[in-house]
Amino acid sequence: AAPPKLFDLTSLQREANRIFGYTAKQTLDLAQSLYEKRLLTYPRTDSSFLTDDMGGTAAGIIKLLCEKFSFMEGLGFTPEVAKVTDSKKVSDHHAIIPTMELAKADPDALPESEKNILTLAGARLLFATAEPHIYEAVTAVFSCAGTDFTARGKTVLAEGWKELQRRYRATLKDKPEAEDGENADVTLPKLSEGQGFPNPAAKVTEHTTTPPKPHSEASLLSAMERAGNGDTDPDAERRGLGTPATRAAVIEKLVKGGFAERKGKSLIPTKDGCNLVCVLPEQITSPAMTAEWENTLMEIERGNADADAFLSGIVRMTGDLVKAYPFL
Repeated sequence: AAPPKLFDLTSLQREANRIFGYTAKQTLDLAQSLYEKRLLTYPRTDSSFLTDDMGGTAAGIIKLLCEKFSFMEGLGFTPEVAKVTDSKKVSDHHAIIPTMELAKADPDALPESEKNILTLAGARLLFATAEPHIYEAVTAVFSCAGTDFTARGKTVLAEGWKELQRRYRATLKDKPEAEDGENADVTLPKLSEGQGFPNPAAKVTEHTTTPPKPHSEASLLSAMERAGNGDTDPDAERRGLGTPATRAAVIEKLVKGGFAERKGKSLIPTKDGCNLVCVLPEQITSPAMTAEWENTLMEIERGNADADAFLSGIVRMTGDLVKAYPFL
């Protein structure tokens, strides 16, 4: 398993929500505060890479983090900085990482919430430049009474970046919920073809499927980021619903407007929210329209489409919607 990428704003917001329960807006505000204190790079970014000329800077920051973070104590760590540098994948701003100003600062003197975000961003830089997590996947098929049963598991060959992740998580007060699929594989004992298991314990149990869980802020941000991607030009500068800088504001607006409410980590649509979706035309609520507009805007930028024709189309569509749905 390859190491995770560096944080862009949306992935930082997702992880901070999953681990600390921060809302997207809280994370953006905390990251902005750290940026203004010159401890974190610019947070409103959709890039998860650094530019090619930042290799030396990244190496210096990693060395500093190894000295500052207690969970790195006693570890000999040789970063692979080339994994996180690629100027072609950086748009307006590079990924979010701590700065060398951390050398002059005491993280423990920061408010706990700011320290959590700064440590999270620093830990991700360490994970992203660590060695891969290597394991051997095992699939065993057992035959019993003419029926085949399958068991899947894994044998870890090299912990790699997950050793750093385990050390970081051990420092957290509240252990976060596992990510989807994380730790799903069990470790199987050594098996060989033809091996028998006489008189195994067996029982029949009955289960029912459970409905999908409500969106958390983390899962909703992920869904917004992916929405309509299948209909969007892969080269489009922006995909999904909103931008890294505006998605938090969109969620807050839904909550303040009474269309959604927070229950613990979950975001639940209110009765007004459900009614609004029911009465709005599908054309307006479909992410495909956003994807189509993004494609057209990209074509206009490239000189392959006419801006006036695009605007005229929007005006025409708006007029048609008003005529068809006067109650809106």
